[in-house]
Amino acid sequence: MLEREMLSVQQQLKLMMLHPKKRTRILGKLSRHLAKQNKKNMRENKDPNGRSWQGRASGSKKMMRKMSKQLKTKANSKEATLYFPGLAGTIASKHQHGATEKWNAAKARKVYGKPNYDDKPTRLQAKRLRELGYTIAAKRKGKRKKPSIKWIIESLTTGQAGLIIRSLKSKDAQSSWEVKLPERQLLGAKSKDITNFVAAELEKEQR
Repeated sequence: MLEREMLSVQQQLKLMMLHPKKRTRILGKLSRHLAKQNKKNMRENKDPNGRSWQGRASGSKKMMRKMSKQLKTKANSKEATLYFPGLAGTIASKHQHGATEKWNAAKARKVYGKPNYDDKPTRLQAKRLRELGYTIAAKRKGKRKKPSIKWIIESLTTGQAGLIIRSLKSKDAQSSWEVKLPERQLLGAKSKDITNFVAAELEKEQR
């Protein structure tokens, strides 16, 4: 939410002197301007300050590029808001602030449905195998190594991964696991960008 308090005192006074419809128009233009900047950052996987997000656990493919299309704006005479509606908002919030999600077999079935055991393993299965210490033979004779998530997905089936997971877990172990989402700031704005934009719009109103 972009409130008037983010502006300089002089800009706030000038805005207060305008008709509410004009204030709404300026803040609406500001929200669309900032949305454009944030969408570009999301597509490039960068935060509002230009820093790259923490990458995927494996691979270098960019993340959440389609999320930018769901970013919405709204404004009134007091504030401008950038937001993600519905489920997109829940997902965005978890990435914006970071989160730890607890998963178990029942939740996985609910989200992904009953698996086809001949399909490739899910990323959650691959992560679980690594957490449980699953290893494969290394090139060096007599040595073993922990495989990458990519290797597990390309080399095993869902059924095989499930069997290995059950065999690696102790009898009294809980069949649940945690997935940690690092903080990846999707939305934000530099104060200087806001004040410069509003200053230009106020100057237009005075002409």
